[in-house]
Amino acid sequence: MTADARAALFGGLIDYAGLFPPADLDLGEALVTYDGHLHGPDSALLGRFVAPAARLEELRPWLAGTWRPGRPLRLAVVTALGNVGAVADFAASAPAARIEALDLSLPRDVSPAVWLDGVLAVVAQARLGGVEIHVELSPGRDRDLLAALGGRQGRPGVGRLGAKLRCGGVASDQVPPVERVAAVVAAARDAAVPLKFTAGLHHPLRGMGATGHAPMHGFLNVYGAALLAHDHGLEAADLTNVVADTEPASFRVDRDGFAWRDRFVAADRVAALRSGLIGGYGSCSFAEPLADLRSLAILT
Repeated sequence: MTADARAALFGGLIDYAGLFPPADLDLGEALVTYDGHLHGPDSALLGRFVAPAARLEELRPWLAGTWRPGRPLRLAVVTALGNVGAVADFAASAPAARIEALDLSLPRDVSPAVWLDGVLAVVAQARLGGVEIHVELSPGRDRDLLAALGGRQGRPGVGRLGAKLRCGGVASDQVPPVERVAAVVAAARDAAVPLKFTAGLHHPLRGMGATGHAPMHGFLNVYGAALLAHDHGLEAADLTNVVADTEPASFRVDRDGFAWRDRFVAADRVAALRSGLIGGYGSCSFAEPLADLRSLAILT
């Protein structure tokens, strides 16, 4: 059966990160907001609830009383390696929560390969049941980390083992240049490493918002670049044009597929790439991206 490219591309796309800047909601408000979206008309686009490991214990009263029964709270946990054991203890004692992903950052001045072997050993010992692991990239170390991740795919006890690219933040200097985004997308493709994104992707198209004096990246730009890198073999120089494009007419997403200008990716291929190599992204806003997609007539 042919997939609908809109459902394939946008399904579970947005992990809700309302606890993080710039929203900085308190835990109760973030959970109520997430629950509202989870039971709203656009729930198919909603992914996990993103929480720091240090705040997991605060979830217990909500899970025991306020959280709606019958559906586990799907969690992506931002953690340091030293806290993985505590995360596993929480998972074992909180059946109303399901920890599906761990997001970690590579420490400075540590070999990516050596550190990643340590991560995999700790996660295997924690018995988190095929949890996904995403490691945040950092400028100047992208290729070394991607090489380390690429050499460790398919390890038992681990789900998706991938990289995470930060696309923005609360300050202009946290918005990476289009050249770096394009280079990371191409390098992840070459290393056969799953890639997800976080921060700054509040709008579908580049330039629809700004962080200080820096234009914000668009999630259609970034995901379009990833789809075209895999399906058309585009290299970083060409992908830069996709990431930098501000014209709504350049992009099309409909039942049949995704298109950027004259490049087309069929719906079944979009579905395969999203399920295997192109993950979702974290955002402190869920309503804003959807409103923009409707303003562009991509969603109705």
